[in-house]
Amino acid sequence: MKKVLFIATIVALIMGTAVDANAKVKKTKRKAAQTTKQMKSNNKTMVVDQGMWTAEGAKRLDNGDVANLEQAFLIGFYTEYVYTGNIYNDSYFRYLKLKFTDAGLESIKREDGTYNWEIITGNGNINASNFTIKELEPKRFLVEGDGHKCILTVTGGEGMYKIAKVEGE
Repeated sequence: MKKVLFIATIVALIMGTAVDANAKVKKTKRKAAQTTKQMKSNNKTMVVDQGMWTAEGAKRLDNGDVANLEQAFLIGFYTEYVYTGNIYNDSYFRYLKLKFTDAGLESIKREDGTYNWEIITGNGNINASNFTIKELEPKRFLVEGDGHKCILTVTGGEGMYKIAKVEGE
């Protein structure tokens, strides 16, 4: 009896997973990806290109992907935290902390335990219109804005980038 049930189960599994040889795949027309959109922040309109600010010197591959992912990471960091003023908001620190290594945070820590964000933000004067970023060497970038400069070093691989060192210029 057990043998019959076993064979019946195997036959049922095979019949249940069989695919009709005449089955056709429905083809649908692909929708073109939107590469640019306009956003409003602080009553200013800014153009965003595939999630990256269209800043001077942003290099792209032939397929439109960002050529320098570390640079894109830093630009994303500035657009999310610096331009918006979120970097000064204590409630954002838990999210902000994930963007830094421990050594990166140590490089901007004051003696009283607070963080000197002005090294990165230029006292809040860096914004989308005056921000520039240039690669000095692999994973090391010069950020400028409103006459202020700092050097940021990025570590990690794709999807795991962190700011490892902050140097005032």
